[in-house]
Amino acid sequence: MGLGVLEDKHLPHVPGTALLTDVVGSDNHHHHGALDTSALRHGKGKDSDVLLVPQPSRSPNDPLNWPLWKKDLMLFFICIDTAVVGAWGPMIAPGYVQMASQFDISYNKLNGDLGYGILVIGLSCFFTNSMAVIWGRRPVFLLGNLLLFISSIGGYYAHSFSSLLGFRLIGCIGMSPFEVLVTTTIADLYFVHQRGVRLAAWGLCLSVGVGGGSIISGYIIEDLGWNWTYGICAIMFGIWIVVLFLFCPETAYRRDDSLNTDLGTEQDKADQLAVGEVSKAKEGTEASGVGNVEVEMIERSPTGTDWSEKRHSYWHDLKVYHGRVSDDSFWKVLARPLLMLVFPQVLFSFFAYGLTTSWLVVVGSVLAQLFTAPPYNFSVSGVGLVSIASLVGAIVGAFISGPIADWVIKAMARRNGGIYEPEFRLVLIVITFLLGGMSFFGFGWSLQEQDPWIAPTIFYGLQCVGFMSIAVYGYLTDCHRDKAPEAFAAINLRNIYSFGMNYFISDWISSQGPKEVFCIIGGIHVFICLCAIPMYIFGKRCRSWTSRVKLFEKVMQA
Repeated sequence: MGLGVLEDKHLPHVPGTALLTDVVGSDNHHHHGALDTSALRHGKGKDSDVLLVPQPSRSPNDPLNWPLWKKDLMLFFICIDTAVVGAWGPMIAPGYVQMASQFDISYNKLNGDLGYGILVIGLSCFFTNSMAVIWGRRPVFLLGNLLLFISSIGGYYAHSFSSLLGFRLIGCIGMSPFEVLVTTTIADLYFVHQRGVRLAAWGLCLSVGVGGGSIISGYIIEDLGWNWTYGICAIMFGIWIVVLFLFCPETAYRRDDSLNTDLGTEQDKADQLAVGEVSKAKEGTEASGVGNVEVEMIERSPTGTDWSEKRHSYWHDLKVYHGRVSDDSFWKVLARPLLMLVFPQVLFSFFAYGLTTSWLVVVGSVLAQLFTAPPYNFSVSGVGLVSIASLVGAIVGAFISGPIADWVIKAMARRNGGIYEPEFRLVLIVITFLLGGMSFFGFGWSLQEQDPWIAPTIFYGLQCVGFMSIAVYGYLTDCHRDKAPEAFAAINLRNIYSFGMNYFISDWISSQGPKEVFCIIGGIHVFICLCAIPMYIFGKRCRSWTSRVKLFEKVMQA
């Protein structure tokens, strides 16, 4: 049992499990037990004992081999774009009361009908995911920005609710790549021990967009009108289409299966046998004075710059489309996310991340209803300022959760004899269990008791500390890195749940009060967090099971 994770008795290498750390012996070689791992690529500095997972190829065009500054610059631009996308969704929420009056419809109808956008995001994720898997990430990101640009222009000029809703639904299709592809891009660019901080950075920008956008949009709506929120976003998306075109090349890359040390390939057993034979051969040859025997393929990853092909030029990288990056059928990839919901890891992630995030979206949609009414009587800009709490919570969470996530997995891998298990990511859910439960219960209770505005605002901020997203995204990426886009499309079915909740939560709060509503939500949140315990214990056996059973093999090959 590795730190509470039950061992599997069926497979020698369970997908997701990887050798992450080793030790330097007296011969100045890296070792893991009797295995000489010196030929494997390692990290640098304080991570010199950390093996790079997956192992990069010999090509300078492999995104894993790109300079770190290039990777981080690209992720920076995508994260800024994500922040604008995050702001685009809820930015008109502070003006719902004003808009309902302008369009002569009820608050509930306005909120419910605009909620169709959430449904569109959930459904369009399947198509954008399939396009990215087959044709690459770059054209899908550019298409998403183009649709958001068109939608924002339309929203600026919309003067009826039907035209606003139509353009908003177009924009929601453009939002879908940012629901499923950013985490996949992080998996394309970074090694296992580097992903936590980058996932936290992406989560921070998304939360800053959602929270900060609502703060700014409150003043824009109050001073200029709600149309100008779309006008400003149109300018941003227009600029960012150019930025993504110039600085964000394609990250999808085909590398040899033997380099995927975190995936269970059919070569694993042969590789292990080869290691044993090499060890025996080394003992024999060293005794007879003969030179060392070559180790197996996986240990021959180059440590220098002996590249297997020429580096692509910058002008080559500017091509929007570089050809198919997968031989799978589009329609098979389209159906795969639905089929992957039968995987225990994906199903758990759907409930853990999906429902928790859905509640945050829903809470944001009713802030105007809760805070413009007595005893608070906030103005439109005042409702927007409530989002400062979520912004602070997101910033604090991101700066803490990212470094903690990477430190935890490295520390636990070292304690586990150098072996990394994806379940180590789930340890962070302990923090979500405490903060999330306290925030939902406290938010509803303080609103019901009509406590001073600072109380529900603080509890709202605690909801946005993003440890759950870091834990679940990291876990799912490491369990199914080769099928990460499909896995994330599957858990983003939570948008359908968000749509349903968004459609009736306003009436629910009006009829039963915020205390009962948010105590029920808090209870469900606590239960979901407790489900992480059996997932941690039996997760490795689940991963083995889903890689052995014919049904799951057919799903992965569908």
